[in-house]
Amino acid sequence: MTTSLASLEFEGVNHAWLWCLLFVAGAWILYTAYRDIFLRTERRLAWALMALRGAGLLALVLAMSKPTWTDENELVDAGRVAVVLDNSISMSLESRYDQAVAAVRSLTDAFAESTEGPRVKVDLFDIGGRPLPDGPPAEPRLERTDLVRAVSETTAQLRSKLLLGIVLISDGTDNTGRKDTFEIAESSVPIYSAGFASNPEASRLDLAVVAAKSIDKVMVNNKAEVQVTVDKAAGPAIDAKVVIKRGGETLPGAQTVRFPAGSGQQQVSLVIEPKQAGSFVYTASVSTATGEQLLANNSRHFPLQVDADAIGILYLDGFLRYEFKFVSSRLRDDPDVHLLAEVRRSHPERIGIGPEKIQITPDLLKNLDLVILGDMEADYLTAAEYQTLVDWVAHGSESDDRDQRAHSLLVLGGYHSFGPDGFGNTPLADVLPVVLADDGVRQTEEPFVLKLTEAGKGHPVFKLTSDRVQDASLWNTSAPLLGSSLVQRAKAAATVLAVNPNINIERQPAVVIATGRYGSGHTMVITADTTWRWTRLPRIVGRGDTLFARFWSQSVRWLTGRDLAQTRAQIVVGTDKPAYEVGKEVVIRAVRQTQSDSDLKTDVVVEVSDESGQQIPVQLRTRSAEPNVLLGSFYPSAGGRFRINAALMQDGEPLANQAAEFLVHGSELELADTGTNRALLKSISERSGGVHVAIEDIGQLAQKIQPAERRIPRVERTEYWNSPFLFLFFLASVTGEWVLRRKNHLI
Repeated sequence: MTTSLASLEFEGVNHAWLWCLLFVAGAWILYTAYRDIFLRTERRLAWALMALRGAGLLALVLAMSKPTWTDENELVDAGRVAVVLDNSISMSLESRYDQAVAAVRSLTDAFAESTEGPRVKVDLFDIGGRPLPDGPPAEPRLERTDLVRAVSETTAQLRSKLLLGIVLISDGTDNTGRKDTFEIAESSVPIYSAGFASNPEASRLDLAVVAAKSIDKVMVNNKAEVQVTVDKAAGPAIDAKVVIKRGGETLPGAQTVRFPAGSGQQQVSLVIEPKQAGSFVYTASVSTATGEQLLANNSRHFPLQVDADAIGILYLDGFLRYEFKFVSSRLRDDPDVHLLAEVRRSHPERIGIGPEKIQITPDLLKNLDLVILGDMEADYLTAAEYQTLVDWVAHGSESDDRDQRAHSLLVLGGYHSFGPDGFGNTPLADVLPVVLADDGVRQTEEPFVLKLTEAGKGHPVFKLTSDRVQDASLWNTSAPLLGSSLVQRAKAAATVLAVNPNINIERQPAVVIATGRYGSGHTMVITADTTWRWTRLPRIVGRGDTLFARFWSQSVRWLTGRDLAQTRAQIVVGTDKPAYEVGKEVVIRAVRQTQSDSDLKTDVVVEVSDESGQQIPVQLRTRSAEPNVLLGSFYPSAGGRFRINAALMQDGEPLANQAAEFLVHGSELELADTGTNRALLKSISERSGGVHVAIEDIGQLAQKIQPAERRIPRVERTEYWNSPFLFLFFLASVTGEWVLRRKNHLI
């Protein structure tokens, strides 16, 4: 409420009679000057010019007199109440903080609803005595509860205000080591308090996920069982919810477990069904509505490799030979391959004797990605089988989407398959990327070392390292192959990847490996049938068979449009050290491990979550020299165990994620005593002249704290003389008068 008295003064006018004399004299001079102009010109415009000049001069005189508007009023102050909200870590137990925040709102609303006289203002402070102009913090994270400091700091900041009292909302757990708080009990203003009922059993409750186990690898869209072991220490009987999360996403299939009073341990079986392929870190978490002493042990991480659908391969060979033995063994060892292999064991001329071979039918091919044909005669397959195979290759996936199956055909060299009785006179001749020889020599027995073409040096099939020159050198020194079948030439649209440098056909090195397209499917021909030497000879001398393993793994994946299985994670995240102090910088380092330039288009998202689950985004920065290394900083405001969630995103979808943890020291003190101390709060209130109430009855304090009335004089001065408007009006009037007088030749 305010009362006011206003007045207008001219501060530049000391002697009014002198100003009046000057004003009259100036007016007479102005009138005389323009009267002469009127008599000389006999134009009425002279009087208008006089008025314009006079208005300008009047504005100048008015500015010199310094007019000032003075408004004297009184502000009626009803006083204010300081609310100190305990936002220390112990308030996170038993949902105390949520109740305290609701109590602050309830008390504020109670004062606002008062309609008698002026309103009492409410100022909010935290337990450290810092103002909270934006309202209560989202979570209680302060490391210490110092009741003396909270009250003294709050009182000091409001010493110039009419302070009616301090309302202390706390669990009463002062952990400064003081044996008494008589300092604030002798406060100059009454201290009111609101506390919580004691529940010692609940305060000792502690849930912990002690183990989370699953299989290491699962196919996408397949179910994986996760065994979660949950331990309960003390406390009452509770219901606990066990969930599986991937990053911030909670997966379906949560279970509620009933724990009896006291200690106990239960194992929970949850089933997850990953919908995306990638390398992920999942989290098993347990929670309960009843407050806990410690939340840092409520979750445990476990890795899970989610693979795309297995690559379905059918491998048929007409003869049992080393190439079939080693290639089929390699494909069976590949965890991403589902192999169906068959070799004819009966003599080809003894029809009807021995096991029947696999029949190539549309039903067989519908779940396959690649068909490999070894050495066989043309009549090994029927005309219907050839047509089925050709149609299957031609009508493969027309999309580059990895979820679509690519239908591919790989034909290996042999005495029969590329010989006179081979595929040359079958429908496969149109499918293959090479033209089979129709006469002359069809096989060479001369050993040779594979030579890569320019196209082959950059092809994924032959990639061993990130250096093309080094890769070419490794292939040039590989074990020699024992001959190969000879073809006439590669077709016009084919790509030749490797040749036999020792033999020329049509003045070109003999084709060994060539690829092409037929319809929407991939085709490949390998005229050599002794790639097994790349694995057998190195093993004899005690070396690894990298060339053989990488060649066949990469060949089947390239043909089927799949990515190479990587042993390393697509994203790795960590900190520069495992533990920190509160307020110190935590350096977070995320490394995006790319396989191609397109991977640089992915986004890396990093969040830090505290023990309560609150997620805080971290801004990342990169260096131009290392675009895949991203750095971020995080400053913890509280102690406890923190978790880093890093996700590799593409078009808003996660490709992979990783998690790491770090510890911030400092939370042990707050959680050492997790009970409530209403007796301490009550003694403080009684000794200072205040009142203690239960947290749910805090609205009663609005009736017990009576508003005061203090009138504060206030003088508001508005100086009009230095207004730009007066100066501009003077300038415009004088200038306008001069322009008009000159234009009308009245000078």
